[in-house]
Amino acid sequence: MASRGVSPAIFGKEGTRVLQNRSLDGRNRIYVDLDDVLAETARMFLDLLEREFGRRVEYEAVVAYDLGRSLDLDQDELDEFMVAVHRSEALLSIKPMQGAIDALEVWVEAGYIIEVVTGRPTMTAEVSQEWLDTAGVPHDALTFVDKYAWKKNVFAGNSALPLHELPESGYCLAVEDSASVASRLAMHMDAAVVLIDKPWNRDELVENDHEEGRITRCMDWEDISERFCLP
Repeated sequence: MASRGVSPAIFGKEGTRVLQNRSLDGRNRIYVDLDDVLAETARMFLDLLEREFGRRVEYEAVVAYDLGRSLDLDQDELDEFMVAVHRSEALLSIKPMQGAIDALEVWVEAGYIIEVVTGRPTMTAEVSQEWLDTAGVPHDALTFVDKYAWKKNVFAGNSALPLHELPESGYCLAVEDSASVASRLAMHMDAAVVLIDKPWNRDELVENDHEEGRITRCMDWEDISERFCLP
């Protein structure tokens, strides 16, 4: 892992952020979340919820990161649901996020290291890697981080990297869909943080209201590519 001290992205012309390609000491790393950043995971969740649980919830109605609240599931139902959505066949059925692969290919071509950083339980490592390879997602590493305290629920024994250790990784940019994780990253990492717009993060965080404006809300991957371009 690279050391701390990574400079944040800088602003280019007309407010566009320009990523600075780093030296080969590891500080050219880009953190990219997997679910609902690279993969349309929430849409798979909702399809499975209707098919196997007989409950229909519209995508725009998922306004809280707490799935029990958003999907109106009690704890037993939620535990059963989380096991179902983490089955290999369910995870492999997820579609890639539009524009994500193209954006990552540009960054890779420019010399950036793409690290997919996921909060999934580590039991999904093999199928998660299979999905990335099958979808053709350019990346250099897949890292499992304890973002959601899986040890407290049905995925006991999860042995992921503690979130507080991530600042040691020396990222120059992070792309997340969780407002709480984005805030923690901006607080502890010297890097720009993108929060990709989702129904569940709209009420939690507005652009530039945390950590000296280092969190930028982007609508989609096209928006990310435009705001965080290459020099």
